[in-house]
Parts: sequence; C-alpha cells; structure tokens
Amino acid sequence: MFEESYPNLPAGLSMALMMNERAQAGYDRLSEAEKEHIILKCKDARTKEEMDKIVDSIGNF
Repeated sequence: MFEESYPNLPAGLSMALMMNERAQAGYDRLSEAEKEHIILKCKDARTKEEMDKIVDSIGNF
C-alpha cells in the first residue's frame, strides 16, 4: 500500500498522491529537501483547492 512506501507523509498528501500518478512520479524524483518543502507547504494548506494546487505542481517537477 502507498502509505507503507511513504510512512512520514501527512494523510492528505498521501491520499492526493495515490489519486494522481503524475504527481506521485514527480514526488519520487524530488530530493529529500524538496520533499520536506512540499510536506511543509501541504501542512500549511488551508483548503482542498490549495492542497490540489500543491499536488498538481508536483507533477511538473
């Protein structure tokens, strides 16, 4: 299961990546520092729309 591969991700980010293969592939290509930056941005997201924008941007990396 995806959560087992990424145990330190917030639940919202984990779920969003499971539903977006392009973002998941982009996340896998990130450095550890970039991943931490994404995680912090997701923790600060206040709406689903903000989270969606962050996840969609991961697919562009």
